Amino acid sequence: MKDIRFLLIGLLILAVGFGIGCAKKTIRSDSAGYTPSRVEPRPAETKPEAAAPDQTAALEKDKKLSEESLREESLREKALREKALQDEAARKEAAAREAALKTVKLEPVFFDFDQWSIREDQKELMARNSQWIKNNPSVKVRLEGHCDERGTAEYNLALGQKRAEGVKSFLEGLGISSQRMITVSYGEERPLDPEHNEAAWAKNRRVDIVPVK
Repeated sequence: MKDIRFLLIGLLILAVGFGIGCAKKTIRSDSAGYTPSRVEPRPAETKPEAAAPDQTAALEKDKKLSEESLREESLREKALREKALQDEAARKEAAAREAALKTVKLEPVFFDFDQWSIREDQKELMARNSQWIKNNPSVKVRLEGHCDERGTAEYNLALGQKRAEGVKSFLEGLGISSQRMITVSYGEERPLDPEHNEAAWAKNRRVDIVPVK
């Protein structure tokens, strides 16, 4: 009986020892196979560098200059467009005025043979001519003196000039400024009627009043 008790105690001791040994081995095996995960550190955020005060001022200055340059360019383009419109309007106005002048037919003044004084029967038409000139203050007139074919070319040039000057003087008396009148003589070079008779010569002794710009 006593022997059995010792035997049981021995077996119990062996069993306990074996259990402890297995537990230690398991713990070591688990510890040896475990590899802890590595935590990567978060990269530090890179903040943009602040511009230096001098650099900021330079950038602002460049921006302002660029804006001013664009504004000046816009103003120049606007001025060019306005000038182009004004020039076009002026051209149209001049063309219209020139076309209107071509349709105007002021009455010619006729003279007696070898005379340059204004005849009585010509004074009424001279008054009508002067009224048209007054109503068109921006227009000048060219007074063109003419003669018939009788006489020398030199004499007729001088006579034509006297006739033009006579018309000018008469118009001045009606209130037309001398600054608005130009005199010229063509002598016998531009006959109104090319025939060689008294009727033709009477037409050719004249002063034409021609509107000009």
